[in-house]
Amino acid sequence: MTRTIFLMTMFATPAFADSGEYGHMMGDGYGYGPSMMFGPVVWIVALGLVVAGIIWLVSLLDHATPQGGASSAMAELDLRPAKGEIDADEYSSRKKLLSA
Repeated sequence: MTRTIFLMTMFATPAFADSGEYGHMMGDGYGYGPSMMFGPVVWIVALGLVVAGIIWLVSLLDHATPQGGASSAMAELDLRPAKGEIDADEYSSRKKLLSA
């Protein structure tokens, strides 16, 4: 029973804080004034920072993965004679090109 009374008191507290007039949404509150003008600007800046952070993180992770490069090309060249796609002369000439 005390839990129920406690929860009801906690949820009713904002209603008790209202003085019964319209002052809580005017002036420096959420309705008019500087907070109404700059509130959306703050949210747009925050959203922009989140998007920029995600883009930065993705680019950072993308650069962390090793790129194929010459070792990948050399490994692929080593497989081609085994598959019968090129002969030994072509293999040696392409290997010289990749080594240089």
